[in-house]
Amino acid sequence: MKKQYWACLMTCLFFSQLTTAKMIKDDHIIKDERFYSWEEVCRSLTKRESPLIEYKSISKLDCMGTAVDVMKFCDEKEAANPYFTRAKVDKTTKKVICQSSRRVVLKWECESKSDRYCKDIEVGCFLFKEKLARRLKLVHQSLTDGKYLNCYFDTQVNTMDLNI
Repeated sequence: MKKQYWACLMTCLFFSQLTTAKMIKDDHIIKDERFYSWEEVCRSLTKRESPLIEYKSISKLDCMGTAVDVMKFCDEKEAANPYFTRAKVDKTTKKVICQSSRRVVLKWECESKSDRYCKDIEVGCFLFKEKLARRLKLVHQSLTDGKYLNCYFDTQVNTMDLNI
């Protein structure tokens, strides 16, 4: 339960720049988490030592003036992992977390019909997949009540239970 709360909290922070749109549900059944120091991530992505590293966002670090996307690091580290889903920066522990999962269920409350995630639900779910369910398959996408985008990602299409 604590891991699901943490994943939901981090996702909400990730999308906090949007005013009225919000993540309603982010169930990330965590199979594995791997932790890496900010120093290791910066060294790998910039090919140099970075004595000054700062938090930039939930998905980026500032390595001595060079902004790096931690997803690239985790993509490389988790190259053989078919369940790799997301990468995030933890400001308190100064770690980058590479998460793996077999299933991710998202529910997004649309800001309006012009919300970039809700204009085209397939594109919207694809945008979430790139950040939150990287190597899983999109099993189902729907728009309920005209304002809730539902995206279900799994390892296999035929094993997905679509009950909310």
